[in-house]
Amino acid sequence: MKFRAIAVILVLMVTACQKTSTSTEQVFTSQDLRQTNTVLLEGVMDGAFSPPVASRIYAYSHLANYIITQSFYKDSLVDISSKLNGLKLDIPENKENVNPELAGLLAFSNIGKKLIYAEHFFNDHIDTLQIKALNYGLSQETIDASLEYANKVSKQLSAWIDKDMYIETRTYDRFTSTKKPENWRETPPDYATALEPHWNKIRPLVIDNPDIYKPKPLPVYDTAEDSDFFKMVKEVYDESLNTTEEKGKIAWFWDCNPILTVHKGHMMTTIHKYPPPGHWMNIITQVSQKEASDYFTTTKAYTLTSMAMFDAIICSWHIKYTTDLVRPITYIQEFIDPDWEPVLQTPPFPEYTSGHSATSASAAEILTSIYGDNYAFTDNTQLRFGLEQRSFSSFKEAADQVNLSRFYGGIHYMQGVEEGAKQGAFVASAILKKIYNE
Repeated sequence: MKFRAIAVILVLMVTACQKTSTSTEQVFTSQDLRQTNTVLLEGVMDGAFSPPVASRIYAYSHLANYIITQSFYKDSLVDISSKLNGLKLDIPENKENVNPELAGLLAFSNIGKKLIYAEHFFNDHIDTLQIKALNYGLSQETIDASLEYANKVSKQLSAWIDKDMYIETRTYDRFTSTKKPENWRETPPDYATALEPHWNKIRPLVIDNPDIYKPKPLPVYDTAEDSDFFKMVKEVYDESLNTTEEKGKIAWFWDCNPILTVHKGHMMTTIHKYPPPGHWMNIITQVSQKEASDYFTTTKAYTLTSMAMFDAIICSWHIKYTTDLVRPITYIQEFIDPDWEPVLQTPPFPEYTSGHSATSASAAEILTSIYGDNYAFTDNTQLRFGLEQRSFSSFKEAADQVNLSRFYGGIHYMQGVEEGAKQGAFVASAILKKIYNE
């Protein structure tokens, strides 16, 4: 830490005599915001946070940047702070010498640092932002004023964040599977305990409650071959017998398992990847860069999308633990084929509705509202994990492929992905209506 501080001081001394810019000059750009988002994605992946927890980290961090940026540019971004559940902010009136974008990125970094395990990601990034500020021509006085402004807002946001029931739910009892055949049970290969069974207690950001979407009722549990339930499960099994290389690629592209376990004999290794909401946050990085989106559009895309995914996951998890539905692998191995294995590892929580489907549909709904209905893009998120890039004619087409990926992967029923998608789109639409008073 001492070496890092000395290094920063030396850099500041070297750059202090370079060009000067006014405090309100927009010297930080969308690329700086994208880089800050990348730091967040890496920190979340390093910590192997689950999809629900990751969505919380993304949303709160981007909100910090949005709220500060909007406080300076009221004509460019709509005020959302008044639409957020339980948030009451006292925005500092003194904006003298504050650079809006720098203050926003510093507040983002403060909240990101608060919520991830590896604080060094943002310790280093905060230093980098201050060095960049000097390189961009901002004075030390402006840097200090921006940091003070960011800290004042971050402190208030931090207090609000701490009241969202996350801390309390860490102390609640673990979820115990009923062992009833119709209910979820621990699944191979890890037989992990149920993940985040109390997530529906988390305070949503915008929606009123996690029960706003009523999914289609499930077939009555039955093992008779002519029953609707058996047919629903058999569809997954039959699909696995007729799979193709392309379907396998689709399944793995959207796997997004934050902790993929690889078992070899008695040895087990883990591979960390972006969780589902992280994959979509990286799609925003690619799209905003391709479009050369301005700072306000990029801020809106990241923030509204992360908010929608956060609320959509709360809704999905509410239904998951309300229905407590058995996963395909359990039913198939017991009543159809004892040697059957899905393509993807089954995640440790009930099946209905699909969380990835809800997440993706909510993201697609928000991004479509920003970039248009038929926005074509190529997603290279998985290149670093050895998978090819994939191209789509729209965000909704990508979300539809997510649905198929969970079905092709053998971890969800078709009804689970279809209803999850409807749920996510419904939540995102409700958020847009509330924010824009439609």
